[in-house]
Amino acid sequence: MENSVLKNKTKLVIWVTLITMVAEIGYGIFTHSMALTADGFHMGTHALALFITFLVCAYIDRFKDKEDVLNALGGYTSALLLGITAIGIIYESLERFIHPQNIAFSEAILVTVIGLIVNLICVWIMSDGKGHSHFHLGEDHHEHEAHENLNFKAAYLHILADALTSIMAIVALVLGKYYGWVFLDPLIGVIGGCIILKWAINLLRASFAVLVGRKTV
Repeated sequence: MENSVLKNKTKLVIWVTLITMVAEIGYGIFTHSMALTADGFHMGTHALALFITFLVCAYIDRFKDKEDVLNALGGYTSALLLGITAIGIIYESLERFIHPQNIAFSEAILVTVIGLIVNLICVWIMSDGKGHSHFHLGEDHHEHEAHENLNFKAAYLHILADALTSIMAIVALVLGKYYGWVFLDPLIGVIGGCIILKWAINLLRASFAVLVGRKTV
């Protein structure tokens, strides 16, 4: 994906995320819903990660000869944020195993569905319009990684991570509400966190390899 196209797509996704964030926080405060308010602030961290991608694109416009390194730097920084997010999800999920909490299932499902819809819209915006993401999540594509836009990959992974957690959370919440399987909520949280952490580690390794290969930016 060309840098100018990525920058424009990222800007649009940031606006979608910020609008959703303001709406959720505002409605959460109005209705005294902690779930909505918390998800709104989570959207804020999502917007921060995407802003890093946008910032890197802006710098690439000025330093065309450093595009590969700047993309790797953006990917590395965003991968760190992704990893911190994954660790946070795992920690909170394990905490809920030890100290179970009452879940307002109907409200939580509504919030999660809203988040998933927004994430799917963002995935569509960041794709090529045909559902192609232009990168692989696994570790068996090293030659392909050498030609990847790691800055784009980082932004896409943040969106996919949110979508993944939303889908898994909806499954857990629905089964918890109708079948009483409350244990699924923290269990799926741990599984989702581990998957996201693996994505973050793979991205860190790929971007670090580029940064080590070129010592100056």
